[in-house]
Amino acid sequence: MKKNRILNVLMFINLVLITCQLQAQNERSLFFLPDIPQRKLVNPAAFPDHRLYVGVPILSSLKMGFENTLCYNDFFIRKGDSIYFEQDYFVNNLKLNNNINFDLSLEFLSAGIKIKDNYFNFRIADKMNVNTAITKETFQFFLYGNGHSAFLGKDIDLGGNGLNFSYVREYLLGFSKMINPQLSMGMNVKYLNGIANITSNNFSFLLFTDPVDYTIKMKSNVMVNTSLPNKSDFFDIFFNSENRGFAFDVGAEYKYNEKLSATLSAVNVGFVRWKSNLKNYETLDTTEEFVHEGFPLEDYYDSKTLASSALSKALDSIFYEIGIPTNKKEYRTSLPSWVNINVNYQPKPSHHVGLLYQSRFIKNQNWNTFTLAYTYSLKDKLHLMFSNTFSKSTLFSPSAAIGANLGAFQIYLISENFVAPFTFGNAKFYSLQLAINLVFKDEKILDQP
Repeated sequence: MKKNRILNVLMFINLVLITCQLQAQNERSLFFLPDIPQRKLVNPAAFPDHRLYVGVPILSSLKMGFENTLCYNDFFIRKGDSIYFEQDYFVNNLKLNNNINFDLSLEFLSAGIKIKDNYFNFRIADKMNVNTAITKETFQFFLYGNGHSAFLGKDIDLGGNGLNFSYVREYLLGFSKMINPQLSMGMNVKYLNGIANITSNNFSFLLFTDPVDYTIKMKSNVMVNTSLPNKSDFFDIFFNSENRGFAFDVGAEYKYNEKLSATLSAVNVGFVRWKSNLKNYETLDTTEEFVHEGFPLEDYYDSKTLASSALSKALDSIFYEIGIPTNKKEYRTSLPSWVNINVNYQPKPSHHVGLLYQSRFIKNQNWNTFTLAYTYSLKDKLHLMFSNTFSKSTLFSPSAAIGANLGAFQIYLISENFVAPFTFGNAKFYSLQLAINLVFKDEKILDQP
C-alpha cells in the first residue's frame, strides 16, 4: 500500500515546499504613523509635511511577514524534550478551510517632493506573495493515504484548494493633491515586471479507491498556470521584461475638523500578463474517468534526497496519462488587493486614536481585519504607536511602531504582532518593517515655485 502514491501526493508536497521557502505580510500600522513617506503606499491621498524625501537605497523599506489560520503548535506536539509530528493531533487542529499567506517586499529606490498643493513620488521595489487555501479533507487524504479506511470504497471530493505565488518588480509613480484644507486625493500608478508565478484556477479531484487492489479511479478538474524562470540564468530571473502588468492605488482623505479625519483607499488593483517560461496544466475532459495504479515514491529519492528532475518528468507523464496534458499558453493573473477604511481622532496634539477596517481580496479567500491603535507624538521628533488587530484567526495581535526624525535622517520600525517572536508556537500573524529615509522640511532646500 505504501507504493500507492498518486499524482496528488506529489503535487501537494511540491506546493507546500514552494510555500515554506517564502516569507512575509501587509501594512496596517503605517496608517497610524504621522509624517512617514511610505504612508502613501496604503493611503495614496496622504500629504506629508516634509518638502523632500529620498529613501536610502535598499533600506528605504524592507518588509516581511505571514498571516495564517495555522500556527507551529498546530503542526507539532512536544513530549518531554522532543517535538513530534502526529497526524491525528494535526488533523484535529485543522479548520474546514485553512489559509497560509506570506509576503515580502524590498524597496530599492524611492523619493518624493512637495510643490505647493501637489505631492509627487516614485519608487522601485520587488514584491513577493504566496497565498494558499487547503481544505481539511485534503490534508487528511494526503496524510493518511488513499488506503485509509475512511477513504476506501468511497467517492472523495478534493476541491476548494488553491495556490497563488507571485514575484514581481514594481515601478511606481504617485501623485496627491490638496483639493482644499479639508480634502486631499491621490493615486499611485504602477508598471509591473513579472518574474515568477504559479496560479491554480482549479485544482480538484474526484477519487475512488478500490478496497481490494487500491486502484484509483479519478476525475479531475485542474487548471494550473506557471511561469518559472531558469534557475541558472540570473538575467532570466531578475530582468525578464516579457511578463508585463499594470496596477493602481487610489484614495481620499477628509478632515472633518482639527481632531477628526477619515480615509478611504483601494490598493494594488491590477494584473500581470505572463508570456515567458510557461507551463500550463489543464484537464481536457472533466467528465472522463481515469484509472491509476500508483508508483513507488521511493524510486524518486537519491540518497534520501528528492530527485526533482526525475520527479518533474514523472509528473508530466502522469498528467498526460490522466488527461491533464502540459502546454505553453499565455495567461493573466490579478494582484492581491485590499480596501482600507480608516478613522483617526486627535483629542490633543500629542495623542492620536485610530481605527482601521481592512478587507484583502485574494484568490480563493477574502481576509477581513479590524485594527485599533493609539499613537503618542513628541512634536515632530518622535512617534510611538501601539495597536491590536482582530482577525478571523486571532483576537490578540498587538503591534508596536516607532518613528524618529534625527536631523535629516528618519527611521521607523514596525512590528505587527510584536509578541509573535516570544510566543512563536502560537503565532498566526507577524510582520516586520524597517525603513530609513532622508527627509528635508526646510523650504530653502528648493526654490519656492
